[in-house]
Amino acid sequence: MAHNTSPAAADRLYAALLERFQFAVLEHVTDTQFRIIGHPPAWLFHLYPEAQHNLQLSVDARTPVLLNFLADAAEAWGIDGDSITRSGFWTEQRGTDEPWHVEAMALRQDSCRLLLIQRSTATYDQQATLLQRAREQVLQQHEHDRAHQRTQQKLTTQLVDMERSRDDVAVILQQLGLATLLIDQEGQIRFLSASAARLLDTPSNPDDLRWDTLLLLSKGDRLALQSMLRQPASARERVRCRIETQTGRHLWLDIEVQDDPRDTGIKILFLHDMTDVHHLRRLLELKAHYHDLVGKSRIMSQIYEQIQELARVDATVLIEGETGTGKELVARALHQASARRTGPFIAANCAGLTDSLLGSQLFGHKKGAFTGAIDDQQGLFEAAHGGVLFLDEIGDIPHTVQTHLLRVLQEKEVTRLGETKPRKVNVRVLTATHHNLSQDVAKGTFRADLLYRIRVARIQLPPLRERKEDIPLLVTSFLSEGRASMGKAIHRAGPAALATLMEYHWPGNVRELKSTIECAMIHCKGDTLDATDLPPELRQVPSDAPSETVRPGDERSRFVAALEQARGNRTKAARLLGMSRATFYRRLNELGLPTG
Repeated sequence: MAHNTSPAAADRLYAALLERFQFAVLEHVTDTQFRIIGHPPAWLFHLYPEAQHNLQLSVDARTPVLLNFLADAAEAWGIDGDSITRSGFWTEQRGTDEPWHVEAMALRQDSCRLLLIQRSTATYDQQATLLQRAREQVLQQHEHDRAHQRTQQKLTTQLVDMERSRDDVAVILQQLGLATLLIDQEGQIRFLSASAARLLDTPSNPDDLRWDTLLLLSKGDRLALQSMLRQPASARERVRCRIETQTGRHLWLDIEVQDDPRDTGIKILFLHDMTDVHHLRRLLELKAHYHDLVGKSRIMSQIYEQIQELARVDATVLIEGETGTGKELVARALHQASARRTGPFIAANCAGLTDSLLGSQLFGHKKGAFTGAIDDQQGLFEAAHGGVLFLDEIGDIPHTVQTHLLRVLQEKEVTRLGETKPRKVNVRVLTATHHNLSQDVAKGTFRADLLYRIRVARIQLPPLRERKEDIPLLVTSFLSEGRASMGKAIHRAGPAALATLMEYHWPGNVRELKSTIECAMIHCKGDTLDATDLPPELRQVPSDAPSETVRPGDERSRFVAALEQARGNRTKAARLLGMSRATFYRRLNELGLPTG
């Protein structure tokens, strides 16, 4: 790897990298004379103040251990090879300062003789300190005895080209064990450290290999890293990505991009292995999810346990809860966790359909059974054969259809409209409602025998206001969905936005929260949601918001509270309850509340 680069530029690369690792690097000039490379740490000038002016120093009796080590260093420099000779740690102390623990390393790279000095931050106990001082005294005496044997030697060294500088840097990086890549402007890998080769399961020093060939990334991660390579240094961030190695292992890495001091077109990539951290986070996230349900509050954990228990049996289940609490998600989780998971899951909303339309939709019809029946049509019960039929808003089903539905549940067979011959069906029925069906039975709008048939088992979903500790998890989940659907890189909600979300009473429950996050993502300009991105009704919570003490099944109280909050505006009250205006007016009539 040859470059037409001056020794001074090569010197800058060498110095910049070693400054990063907090080493003082000295180049041997002659005898005890050394030239300082790069920007040395301040503690070196504490030992040799005069070196601050000309970056030259002469090792003398002020550091007797280092002076003695020069003899060993001279022997190491006289041997060909890549070996490194170490002095071991010794202690330096100036005045009343805390003692320093220092180590020197001598290495040779071609004709260049280098001395690296490192100040250790390790602490030693009293015994280690006493032993170190005794060793220094012995070394001082040894140096004194050998001083008369030394002879003057004059050595002329300099780094002559980029190749030699590159080898010096490689030796240091290999010794420090950092996973690094050096890539040029064309994307070719010019250097690959041994640690990076081991991490990526690839041979060291690959020939004519591009970084995007070595790093097997998904399209999104590859584009993110390419973008970061083009960014100025001040705007760069670490790139979190998933990599498949040459042997098929999967790694999660944080990749840090730095400029080559000689040429900003050349980049140094530092690879930080985050695989263990990723797996740990994944385990924590799994505890907060159950199929498509999100939450780790105590009440949600109990619901997960209920779903697991009910998935083992084939009984009908009534799922109760306010509008927007996720009743259909519970039904789908029951289906996925049961033995019927390979069968169909059919969902039907019973609200707002007439007797004939709902009967035809559920049970099917024969050609000519009624006006518009131009062909034979199977119903949802037949379509769900072998699987699950989910009847949402079962409380809104017309009374005449309730009778037919009860017979189907009892006999396990359906008769299409216009036919007399029944058809056997094997279907598990799950139902849901936001009504209080016991009150509907008392009023005569819902059959008691049908209620007992569909309420063999029941699950009561809490409103979002009763499990607000799940809001941060739900926000994270909705942001992830929004990033995929909108293509906007919004990763988090800021503290002010999250506080606003936690304070709001959420009459529309999880459905309203999801819509709120989608709306905020549309308005968000950065990567973090701010409170100003949220809809205005969240930032101005009315003082007469519905009390959190209202029971989930007390529908009349919920409607009255919604009307009070909307100051009599029926359209706004319907939106607060998460339902259409038609359904809202129909429920007002049924509850005996004024519609105008």
